[in-house]
Amino acid sequence: MIKKFLGLLFILIVIQAHSQTTFNGKIVDSNGEAIAFANVVAMRQSDSTLVKGAITDIDGLFSIDIRQPDKSFLSISYVGYKTKVISDLSTTNLGDIPLEDQTQELQEVAVVAQKPFIQKEQDKLVLNIENSIVNTGNSTMEILEKAPGVIVDQDDVISLSGRTGVRIYIDGKDTRLQGEQLANLLRSLPSSNIEKVEIITNPSVRYEAQGNAGIINIVTKKGKLYGTNGSLTLSPGYGRYFRWNSSIDFNHRTEKFNLYGQYSYTDRNQYQEIVIDRTFLDGEQPMGYYDLQNDFELPLKTHTGRLGLDFTASEKTTLGVLFTGLNNGNKNISTSNILGYNTDRVLISEENTDTNINSEWNQLTANFNARHTFTEKSILNFNFDHARYSNWSNQRFTSNFEFFDSNTTAQDILLGDIDGYLNLTGLTLDYELTLKNGDRFEAGWKNTWVTSDNDLVYVNENNGVTTPNTNLSNHFIYDEDIYAAYVSYNLNRKKWNAQFGLRAENTSVTGNQVTTNTINEQDYLNLFPTASYNYTWNENHTLGISAGRRIDRPGYAQLNPFRTFVNTNTYREGNPYLQPQFTWVSEINYTFKQRYYFAFNVGYTEDVLTMAIVRDGDEEVVIVRPINIANLKSYSFVASLPIKFSNWWQSNWNLNASLNDFDGEINGFDFDRNNPVVSLNTNHSFGLGKGYRLQAGAFYLFPHYATITKAQTISSFSLGLQKNLFNDSMTLRFNVNDIFWNQYPTGRTRFGNLDDTFTSYRDTRYATLSVSWRFGKQSVQPVRRRQSEIQEEMNRARQENNNQG
Repeated sequence: MIKKFLGLLFILIVIQAHSQTTFNGKIVDSNGEAIAFANVVAMRQSDSTLVKGAITDIDGLFSIDIRQPDKSFLSISYVGYKTKVISDLSTTNLGDIPLEDQTQELQEVAVVAQKPFIQKEQDKLVLNIENSIVNTGNSTMEILEKAPGVIVDQDDVISLSGRTGVRIYIDGKDTRLQGEQLANLLRSLPSSNIEKVEIITNPSVRYEAQGNAGIINIVTKKGKLYGTNGSLTLSPGYGRYFRWNSSIDFNHRTEKFNLYGQYSYTDRNQYQEIVIDRTFLDGEQPMGYYDLQNDFELPLKTHTGRLGLDFTASEKTTLGVLFTGLNNGNKNISTSNILGYNTDRVLISEENTDTNINSEWNQLTANFNARHTFTEKSILNFNFDHARYSNWSNQRFTSNFEFFDSNTTAQDILLGDIDGYLNLTGLTLDYELTLKNGDRFEAGWKNTWVTSDNDLVYVNENNGVTTPNTNLSNHFIYDEDIYAAYVSYNLNRKKWNAQFGLRAENTSVTGNQVTTNTINEQDYLNLFPTASYNYTWNENHTLGISAGRRIDRPGYAQLNPFRTFVNTNTYREGNPYLQPQFTWVSEINYTFKQRYYFAFNVGYTEDVLTMAIVRDGDEEVVIVRPINIANLKSYSFVASLPIKFSNWWQSNWNLNASLNDFDGEINGFDFDRNNPVVSLNTNHSFGLGKGYRLQAGAFYLFPHYATITKAQTISSFSLGLQKNLFNDSMTLRFNVNDIFWNQYPTGRTRFGNLDDTFTSYRDTRYATLSVSWRFGKQSVQPVRRRQSEIQEEMNRARQENNNQG
């Protein structure tokens, strides 16, 4: 019976494969220049309903499959041009298709449609941040907290499809940050700088193999038009404290030159209050009780800037330079109160710790890039990068103790000073060849060299006299070289496409703890195959299957053994003996009517990297440190359902469910647990007329386990209102985030010899007013998006400083 069914299915597939025709062409302007990202839409002649859609690539090329071309026509459009209609589809090679300039300026064109907040593309889910009112004034971290399939736990660890090995990219480049370090960067990046967020669960070999859960790519806004133009955004807001985000971007484009840049400034003071009821255990017997109250004030000021120039040397060659800079200053001003009890719950001690940490890190990068087209279908991209990064941090911990059983007091003052730098150099070559039959061959090479040097000096102060603390001081030097190469072949047919790729990466690392004269070296070569297959029956049904192998290397700060203190009872530290984790992952997904998306994902990971909350031996002290767990089997299901209730009410519903099956040990205790996680995310847009639009968003995360911690329900509800003014050149937005103040974690960590019940209150309820003004000439073609090829290594290194602050 099964064989008959498979045979019938095969016959149907063959029949369907011969019922569709592929049309190719190139969209150009009146000067013959390619127009990238133009819309190519096939429609039925009878009623003009949508049949298929496509977007031109950077070279203006497109390919679109049409089931019944004799009953269809093409509509081609791009901002600043007149829409062109092609009714004669008797030939499949349409050649160059010129578009006429639009005589009206963009300010005079009425925008009648909005991109949905969530879109499904062939290999990714896309969140259109530009069109989301409820994300106005938010940081990028706050946007990700509500993204489909994404969960941010109480320690700011981001997971995707139930796995924590997700990699965060910015403009296609890996940041390599995790937890607290990544949170600092994402909270300093305002949503006004973000165009969209792409969620890619199984990337191709062109991407680095890093990231067992896939990739979240944050795409920043870029200037897109000829002439001089740009935008200015001001976003003041208020929660517990005043917050401020502002940004300006500009673009000046001529026939040969394109000058573009961006500057943004963030000034926000964040609040956090952590309440912990802690019990240290010996087996099942309590050995001591502690009540902890930690109050944090976390001011953050960030300046970011970028300046780039592209030069079109000829029709086939483009050269470019890009400079980026960042200055981040943050503080940790906190107080901690710890009450200690004996096993009879009698108060025996009290500790009060005042913490004052000032940190700053600076970054300057330079990138040279070149793109050459040998033929219309053969392209070579070259990138050379160099970056200089520096950081410093001054720390002061003042602790006062009172011991009631002995009626004595004591004081401890600890001072810390961190100074460090990092140098990065990268070289990248990518080659792409499109064959006559529509198939595509890709190959590439990448070298990255990293040197990091951080020196941490701790001293104890007593009556103004300082004494070196040799137990806590450390000097850590880290060198990493990565050599990578990949090949990929893409088959494109009428009804289906497939990709097969192989990436090889050789990694050499040396970690040198100078203070203790301890050297840890690793050298490993690994292969990372990927494969994917997509089949489209018709415009209503598409099936996708993918599989691949990926790696997660420990981050610089995870390997760095430095300690950072919350109080004398709790501290964080790195682990220089971490091993990389490897994951086999596969996914099957189905898209209905190009809108409704369902995916089932399975993964198997060895040497799982995770953050653990553990007890320091027999001491009554808690450590938060990265560790390896033997293995993990993970299963996840994602459903994305855009529902249109009426012409004025549209919505998106997203369900995420996962199960993580761990097997291994943590801190000497067996860890064998199945952790289910379920969340629901919905966004609604209401057209109110006269230029007004209302948007509502809600998020609900059911009780779940995050490794060894059981977290209770987290939810939020947000509202936003938008009004366009002055022929749409200005937009006013007002939104209130987390109206009922439920978006903070609470839960319990009961494992081994530790039992912690915690609540972490955060400043998630706030109101923001945003004003955006678009200025300058508004016509024609997009700027070429450039990004440093070693941005991922450079950003990854930021965690060394952030981990200290």
